[in-house]
Amino acid sequence: MSFSPVIHIYTTPRYLTVNVFLVETEKGVVVIDGATAVSTSHEIREIIDRQIKKPILAVLLTHGHPDHYVGVGEILKGDDVPIYATQGTLDFAQYQDREKFDTLIRNNYGEDIPQLRVFPNNLVTDGQELELDGVNFQIKDLGPCESGGDTLWILTVEGVKHVFVGDIIYGHTHSYFRDGYVMDWLDALDKMLQWFDHTTVIHPSHGETCGIEMVYWQKAYIQAFIGILKPMLNGRNFLEADEKEKLIGKMKSFLPNEKLIFLMKYELDETIKLLKEKNVV
Repeated sequence: MSFSPVIHIYTTPRYLTVNVFLVETEKGVVVIDGATAVSTSHEIREIIDRQIKKPILAVLLTHGHPDHYVGVGEILKGDDVPIYATQGTLDFAQYQDREKFDTLIRNNYGEDIPQLRVFPNNLVTDGQELELDGVNFQIKDLGPCESGGDTLWILTVEGVKHVFVGDIIYGHTHSYFRDGYVMDWLDALDKMLQWFDHTTVIHPSHGETCGIEMVYWQKAYIQAFIGILKPMLNGRNFLEADEKEKLIGKMKSFLPNEKLIFLMKYELDETIKLLKEKNVV
């Protein structure tokens, strides 16, 4: 009887709550995305070494936000392992590293931040399939959506599609609009409704494992944000401090928790500027 892949989920207990996925194959482990901090990266490696007890075969990246690539080097501990991503994901990760590592990331993580970061060393393109220890992973390149370069990794286990979506879907938490590609994001969600059905299992990087219903929720949440922000701006390029608090209060009404609500406050002026430039609001 052939070995059926097992999906292990590690959720960071501190800082951002990020899911890192460890797909166990017969002879190894495929890591999908990495956390940020040294401490959580070491915890992930400990799970691989002491619980799964198999070598890392590869790392697959969904996109290039810091909480998905910064800790990869610490997880690998110097192992010579292929790191797969699209050119768009690589470019965006390197851009984020230049722009944020010595400011935002270092300020938030202090001594718990990896000094050495590693980046994708094997580029893949839309529709390409990777066979890793007899297990096929297919990539779909969505282009800029939630970040500057987003992808889906698809794994089929016993006839069921498992889709690792990065931050394209947030599980009932606030979503990050800072990079300004919300209309492309909505288009990508529509594509997901064409590609997948009710049997698909979706694995988001923030929130619980879910089904295709969360695509509809994600669309509604993005549309709600745009629909609330646009009339509040009323043609202006900014919100006053009290108006920002009102916006945040209104968006909270759509959420069962405040896990990532701070992301709405982060560079909100810059978010508004980008959305104005793209004629979204």
